[in-house]
Amino acid sequence: MKAFANWVMKGRMQAVIAATVLAVLALLVTPLALFSVAVIMLAVLRQGWREGLVVVGSALLAIGGLGGLLFQMPVAIVLIGLGLWVPAAVLGGILGRTGSLRLALETAAVGAAAIVALQYLLMSDPTAFWSDALNQFLRQRIDAETLETANVGELVETLAGFMAGGLAAAWFIGTAISLMLARYWSALIDRPGGFGEEFRQLRFGRWLLLLVPVLFVLGVVLSGGKPGLLAQLYLIGMVVFLLQGISVVHALVSDFKASPAWLVGLYLLLIFVAPHGATVVSVVGYADGWLDFRARARARRSTTDDH
Repeated sequence: MKAFANWVMKGRMQAVIAATVLAVLALLVTPLALFSVAVIMLAVLRQGWREGLVVVGSALLAIGGLGGLLFQMPVAIVLIGLGLWVPAAVLGGILGRTGSLRLALETAAVGAAAIVALQYLLMSDPTAFWSDALNQFLRQRIDAETLETANVGELVETLAGFMAGGLAAAWFIGTAISLMLARYWSALIDRPGGFGEEFRQLRFGRWLLLLVPVLFVLGVVLSGGKPGLLAQLYLIGMVVFLLQGISVVHALVSDFKASPAWLVGLYLLLIFVAPHGATVVSVVGYADGWLDFRARARARRSTTDDH
């Protein structure tokens, strides 16, 4: 990883090549888009807005050419590049200027909220839109008889209700992974181990601690759990605190020099006990915002060591 980060930062052309090739390969292997976005973030983070925007512009020209050559659809590929790299440049610039992973992630959360708001602004009924889209998707891949036998209509309606927030939450998670990857690469160049220290201290602002319960009460409790704008925004808020919950577990494992098996267990919980496992970790992250489990654990350990 360090060799790759150093190579990307050798010059403008290397960053353009890395971002472009990874983005094109992401059409075949989707997770590679996270690496492409992280390359742009790294370039802006370390070299500033001006040089970063030159890299983005050059990469858009390159991906447009490749899109025309390989797929005969240069405009569509350029639009994909814009969607990936413009938010990446903004967030990389914020991370570079402030030096704060927390502020960059909070800005990404605001961006995710904007994705939800735009859907409600541009669509008369986001739930109906996503219901039609999901049904069409299933009809194209599963024959009508199987669909009728499986009776997936209720499941589709449930999923459609929260697709507006789910899409935004998925964008936020991907963006957060790319941000942390860019920060990790940057730390490898300057100060190996620095990213781990920063991530283990991650705590979001008080404004989110106050906003999330308001969204929960107004969007979930009073609405009877029906999908709506505030419920979708609450979903994003809990995904934000999912990151803080993961940070808490990493910090406690590091502070107490516990077995890495605890971290393996954490990620297995998130993968195989979804969504309940993620909900539990999110609640831990939110509670940490008020109670600061890490500070309490360090104080208790310090008292134990003194005795």
